[in-house]
Amino acid sequence: MTDLMLILGRWEWIAALVARLVVGLMFALSGYGKLFVPATRQQMQETIRAAGLPSPVTSATVLSCIEFLAGASLVLGLLTPVAAVLLSGVMIGALVTTHLPAVKAASLADWLGEVTFLPQTLTLVLLIWLSLSGPGFVSLDGLLFGG
Repeated sequence: MTDLMLILGRWEWIAALVARLVVGLMFALSGYGKLFVPATRQQMQETIRAAGLPSPVTSATVLSCIEFLAGASLVLGLLTPVAAVLLSGVMIGALVTTHLPAVKAASLADWLGEVTFLPQTLTLVLLIWLSLSGPGFVSLDGLLFGG
């Protein structure tokens, strides 16, 4: 088993690369749409207004900038832990204000089952992993800072 773990450990960088690219691209494209597509920007502002957050226009702009810039940063593998932490904050905010209140379940077990199937939950787990494990060596972080 130890030999297998050593062999698989050599390929861990592929998991980090794929996770970083997919999650980063998802956020970069989402943020881009919210910044530059009027209908999408309006929808984001309405979501923030419905959640009762302050200053929907400003909040939408700030959150969209974070999504776009931090997502692009993940794609490049530049300042990966910082980008992942910022995007984790965005995901926690989305979960708390929008997605968790919408979960209806008869028991705690059902509620946990529903919550663990939310795409936002999985995205948050990947972001936490990236913030702690780093981008892998196929990244600008790896090139600039080593490792």
